[in-house]
Amino acid sequence: MNQITFQDVYGTETSPQVAIGQRSSTPDGREWVYVKANTALALGSVAVPDAVTAVDTCSSSTDALSRIVYITKASAGWTVGQFADAIGVVDDGTGVGQTFKVKTNTTDTLELYPETALATALSVADSDITLRTMAEVDKSAITSKVQSAVGVAQVAIAASSYGWLLTEGDGAVAAGEVLVVGKGFVTGDDTTGQVVKATTAKGPFDEQNLGICLVANAGVDQNALCRVFIR
Repeated sequence: MNQITFQDVYGTETSPQVAIGQRSSTPDGREWVYVKANTALALGSVAVPDAVTAVDTCSSSTDALSRIVYITKASAGWTVGQFADAIGVVDDGTGVGQTFKVKTNTTDTLELYPETALATALSVADSDITLRTMAEVDKSAITSKVQSAVGVAQVAIAASSYGWLLTEGDGAVAAGEVLVVGKGFVTGDDTTGQVVKATTAKGPFDEQNLGICLVANAGVDQNALCRVFIR
């Protein structure tokens, strides 16, 4: 795993300085992931992946080495680079079950990393795919306790800017109720980006536990000091 400095991890940028999705550690052993914030994140905000993108009736083509590394959706109208480093799956039709990672994209074609080239060509008649940009994030939504959390912001990150989220180690977490020292916390507050206490006897199928509280917040809608472990 790469190592980054404390100065870098608390900085934000309007253009990416490293590949989004890159994971690194700081000298104290904490672990981080580099993301693009689609909505503004406050200090302590829990971030979750952007919404999935479903794309129906796709075709595929090969590069000069006969690897199936291009997936095309006619007249898609995508923003160039919109799906860089996204993860995708063929979820219906010819080639169903294949997964891939996107290197970049044009307005209508995804270019895959060759290592994840498709083994079976797609058919424009029935091949559907779904894309998930795990490193493009929003604040966690209200109510839901299972949201595939990506990390927790340790500095404010403006909308459309880039920065590091804490995934492993000690840091601030915004809590909508007073947490309990030594006990877990989950998404699902009535304010976006905030957490609540984990529920007794609930397992990972019911709630995504994000860590344990080290020092409880003094009141609602405040940051608690927590040990985060998000995988």
